[in-house]
Amino acid sequence: MPDEITPPESPATVAELLPFLPLPYEYAKQWGLVFGSDLADRLAEVQAENPSQHYARPTLLTNGSYLLCGDLLSEVGPGGLYAARFAQLDAERFDEIAVIPWADAVALIPAPPPEELP
Repeated sequence: MPDEITPPESPATVAELLPFLPLPYEYAKQWGLVFGSDLADRLAEVQAENPSQHYARPTLLTNGSYLLCGDLLSEVGPGGLYAARFAQLDAERFDEIAVIPWADAVALIPAPPPEELP
């Protein structure tokens, strides 16, 4: 039996993960996917052109980039929640999507405004 192909231990971009998609959930959830506003806009366009009950909603980060949880890469294969729209994204631009540890990504989420006391 051939060795099982496993995703890289520390991928730098989503382009490096393409041969392994869809990713196992336990592997995928440890990553944050970080990208610029032009790719966030393209994602919004693809989702608007292909309405579904499942939308990927990127979070704006303190550095001006956007974040999605890597676990969505476990749902991009045939029958996955994001399969149809993922197939319409520009795969040649996946090298522009950084893959960083989830804890590092969460650290870039803006703090909520302080609640005002009554």
